[in-house]
Amino acid sequence: MAVSNTTVLAGVTTNVTDVEATADGDTTATIPHGLGAAPLVVILTALQQVAAAVSEWAATTINATNVVLTKGTGAGSGAAGVQVRCTAMLPHSIIR
Repeated sequence: MAVSNTTVLAGVTTNVTDVEATADGDTTATIPHGLGAAPLVVILTALQQVAAAVSEWAATTINATNVVLTKGTGAGSGAAGVQVRCTAMLPHSIIR
């Protein structure tokens, strides 16, 4: 089993990735965001109604290369289908 990441948007100041864990024992998602700096904002959005599938996810590492999400191994936490959407953002300015 594995955790899969699907990039939805790979922008200059924003990266959006969908995350799916296919088994309860799948605990880590490493998302390479490609923003060139550590995001100041990371938002996790639930995409399933199964509470156990989404409530156990947390951003545990945020750096200039990756956002690492970790989840618990509770029963039902590895429900099939995309569970969370991770949005990582840099500050935005009209003037660069």
